[in-house]
Amino acid sequence: MKLVKLIIIALAGLTAGCAQSLGAHQVSLQAIEMLRADSIPAMRVGTFALAPGHSPSMDRSVTIRSVNLSSPDNGSFAAYLGKALEMDLRAAGKLDANSTLVVQGLLTDSKVDAGISTGDAVLGAKFSVSRSGSTVFEKDVTVRSQWDSSFVGAIAIPEAMNQYTALYDKLILQLLTDGDFRRALAPAVSLDAPSSGLTQQIQYRQ
Repeated sequence: MKLVKLIIIALAGLTAGCAQSLGAHQVSLQAIEMLRADSIPAMRVGTFALAPGHSPSMDRSVTIRSVNLSSPDNGSFAAYLGKALEMDLRAAGKLDANSTLVVQGLLTDSKVDAGISTGDAVLGAKFSVSRSGSTVFEKDVTVRSQWDSSFVGAIAIPEAMNQYTALYDKLILQLLTDGDFRRALAPAVSLDAPSSGLTQQIQYRQ
């Protein structure tokens, strides 16, 4: 009987309509290990903002049934993504405020739906990397999550919030494992040709 009452109270609180924010980003151990293990140079994080042509509301909040979920970082999901990447880089010792290698991002998608039987969430961003002011990488990256949802809001809403939050780590990991991204981070290599005295510049670009 007590359990039933607790469920009813929780359900009433979640279905009454409220505003909540994402929890503070926790550094990803998987991302840190990847950054430390591979020959990824230090970089700095530039601007993360909403992509042109998208409604400002997409950057401000997502609605999960009766709950409006927003970002704790200036009310911007794009800013939250940039800060998450920055925290992972710092934890891995790969954040350098003076680096000429800069990674930036534009939020292109942010949706979550806690359906009666199935939940679905999507997060996307257009990432770019520049070296000394020249763009060496630009690509759209999108991640998705699907899970078994519940008719009961007290169960479905927290699960949807967790699934959506986890997409930020997933999106960063998708970027870090992208072959074009990793090649773009490789420094330019000079090959001297003694016979001609010429130097050939080889630089990876998308």
